[in-house]
Amino acid sequence: MSFARHRLLGTAAIILSNAALATVADAQTRRFDVPAQPARTGIPQFAHQAGVQILVSSSLAEKATVNRVSGALDVTEALRILLAGTDLVPVRAGGAIILRRAATSAALMPVAVQSEAGTAPVAPLSENPPEETPPQDIVVTGIRASLQQSINVKRAASNIVDVITAQDIGKLPDQNVAESMSRITGVQITRREGDGSNFTVRGISQNRLEINGRTFLGPGAGGSASLESVSPEIISSIVVAKSPTADMPEGALGATVNLKTKRPLDLADLVVSGRVQGAYTDQADHLGYRGSALVSKKFGDSFGVLASAAYSNTRTRGYQFDTGGWTRTDNIDGNGDGINDPGLYRPNRYMARIFDRAEQRLTLNGSLQYRPVDRFEFILDGTYTWLKRERQSANYQVLFNDNDVGAVADENGTVVSGTFNNVTVRPLIYDEPTEFRSTNIGGSAKYEGEVVTVRADASYSKGRGTDGGPGASFTYVVVPRAGRVANASYDFSRGGAVPNLSLGSNFDLNDPAQYQLASIFENDFVTDNSGYDARLDFTIRTDLGPLRTIEVGGRYEKIQFYSEAPQNIPTAASLLGRGDRNGDGILTVDELPGLVYDNRQGSFFPGVSGDFPRDILGGGTDKGTARDAFGLPIPRADTIPFGRVSIKDVDQDTLAFYAKGNFADTLGSMPISGNAGVRYITFERISSGFLSDTQPTLSKSRFDYWLPSANAALDLRSNLTLRAAAAKVVARPSLSDVGVSFVPLFVSRTGSRGNPALRPFEATQYDMTLEWYFAPSSAITVAGFYKNVDSFTINRTQSEIVPGLSDQIDPSTGQPYGPFQITQPVNGESGTIKGVEVAYQQSLRFLPGLLRNLGVQANYTFVDSETPLVDEATQARLPLPAACPSTAII
Repeated sequence: MSFARHRLLGTAAIILSNAALATVADAQTRRFDVPAQPARTGIPQFAHQAGVQILVSSSLAEKATVNRVSGALDVTEALRILLAGTDLVPVRAGGAIILRRAATSAALMPVAVQSEAGTAPVAPLSENPPEETPPQDIVVTGIRASLQQSINVKRAASNIVDVITAQDIGKLPDQNVAESMSRITGVQITRREGDGSNFTVRGISQNRLEINGRTFLGPGAGGSASLESVSPEIISSIVVAKSPTADMPEGALGATVNLKTKRPLDLADLVVSGRVQGAYTDQADHLGYRGSALVSKKFGDSFGVLASAAYSNTRTRGYQFDTGGWTRTDNIDGNGDGINDPGLYRPNRYMARIFDRAEQRLTLNGSLQYRPVDRFEFILDGTYTWLKRERQSANYQVLFNDNDVGAVADENGTVVSGTFNNVTVRPLIYDEPTEFRSTNIGGSAKYEGEVVTVRADASYSKGRGTDGGPGASFTYVVVPRAGRVANASYDFSRGGAVPNLSLGSNFDLNDPAQYQLASIFENDFVTDNSGYDARLDFTIRTDLGPLRTIEVGGRYEKIQFYSEAPQNIPTAASLLGRGDRNGDGILTVDELPGLVYDNRQGSFFPGVSGDFPRDILGGGTDKGTARDAFGLPIPRADTIPFGRVSIKDVDQDTLAFYAKGNFADTLGSMPISGNAGVRYITFERISSGFLSDTQPTLSKSRFDYWLPSANAALDLRSNLTLRAAAAKVVARPSLSDVGVSFVPLFVSRTGSRGNPALRPFEATQYDMTLEWYFAPSSAITVAGFYKNVDSFTINRTQSEIVPGLSDQIDPSTGQPYGPFQITQPVNGESGTIKGVEVAYQQSLRFLPGLLRNLGVQANYTFVDSETPLVDEATQARLPLPAACPSTAII
């Protein structure tokens, strides 16, 4: 079968409920917004909004122009308006409509119709085709319908987008929205403890996330949404816009991702649905569950109510190895010549982590939709998400030093193996809770006149969270008792998930009685973010040649970000008065309330090859019991020494205006459409915090930008579209990066500091795609992109003596902390990002038997970037930091 010979344009049914349309003659009212345009693009757009199938030969569609259809209309009347003045006449054929040329039915030749059943000839038609020989209907349901709907949205878009729709999301076992997004071309996700957590687009992390076209503010660092807590059941579609238009809010270097929730007037009169799933986790030996429910009701054609909920309760077990970072040292002999070599890097520690996690997630979503008359529409949406994680983790640590024997460094100066004497062994048990809550409420109003359409929209977002995170929150820091000595040998050279490690000691490493308390470590990361935005948009219809509409509008946004990360580290000496029951001057494990060593976590990394300790001390701890026993405060900025220096308090106000023109014309015989415009933004940022617990500080910044953009789509053939786009874009740095705070990490002697002087990322970008829609529910897309980044942010790490901290005594070693490795974001130099994307989707209906129900989706993205930066160790050119997906391990 040669799909290249297909000459018909087919638009598959848009299934708004789970039943296909049985006929198009039944009276039904739909909401239309189809501008006057070439029939090649106007007919699919109309069919999508009408929910019917329309077939027309490409020779008829190429030269015809359809009329504007606007407002709430009966489908039959709307089709009459669409085709008025053309020579196209609709003929019903079962559940589809075929358009033919008036008064030429006798001259019609059989043509090929694209359908889910394959390619079939259609005989010449009269106004009332005989019942015994009806043409073949095209009725598509389920996931296949959602795939076709995604293609329809992509084809009709005025810019370069990729889309997945409700059936595509709801019918696959995604645990959260981030995992649903991973199926979109060019989107990669990062995971936290196995769950999809964040995302990059084309390898770029500077993206804008929206919900129903509004800012999606959440409880994460920098105000990011906690995507692992958002259930995919509430989503109707996810649209990833890779080229901007002037009316779109700024803020994306990679793409703007819009999560669209379900709306009641888009569904059937009454929709009730539910789903229950079970999930057995073998490592945790637990049967969890997940359920969702949706109820949507329309009251007449003007008012609708929708409510949905999703809840899950699961338990998991995970394993993790971490070095805690690498330390640069001049005190190790890396080549065996008896002389210490400068600038070598050794691991800070060996950390074997086994964690048990109990997790609950709740997502609530609601929508009210009201159309009192044809020209008015009001919508109110609300989304609430809640995520709670309780973790107990065994965190078996070996702290390395520079007391080496037989160390071996590779050509890059990394100490890959060696023996280290008098290391510190710490079998730590952590209590690590996480709780995120976010609320997003938005409302919109639209008036559609004959010449001008007015849209107003406003929203409010709130995100709050407390996140101990892996390796943080609360633990008793225990160390070997006096006289207990351990040596460690490690080897990274074999590769694998975990390096080889052997330990030698003069005591039983797995006997809790051999350890004593050095200090208590309690850390928390608290966020309290809120945001407001409002916009007003006008669309003006024109008769100025190819210029079809002009859009103008403005937007205001205010975001308030607050976080603190205080650390409470009382030493054992300060706790003796409350805890030393036997008066021996130390606190042994049996004197630490809430701490139990019982090896409940079991073996470390079972089934993974390697020569490293498998049976490590594990158990559980209760921070509430410890706080009560030792009179410890909950760690907050105002209750902990040096707590206020961790405060990040950032206010950011943005004002924007835009103008855009939308055009449609022909280039020779080929339809061309697109838009061009410019957006002006100005924003002010105020960062405040503390230099010490008593010394406040504040920094102000202001930025202004003109952001032109243009998009064009040229239909080379009825099923082949070439798109091109160019734009200037800006992406603000994370609000957590522009705070004035300093957060020390005492265990690893590292820290982070914000930089309120960071500039936004700026880039000029170019995109081009070739889209071939060769069969129903099928497409091949090839895309190329190039971004010239004028400025970006890089992280710079340097050794610093921190006044008031470096001279304090580390209770684990009895020595001063000394210098800290401080990481701070700074303004970088220019760079480039370029790459290609290939996406393939096909419905395999030509296969025999049950195989015809199969389909294929595949995509590939290649990204290359270059900067003037050079790696200090390898002297190699470094890629753009923004183009590197990253995860953080605490």
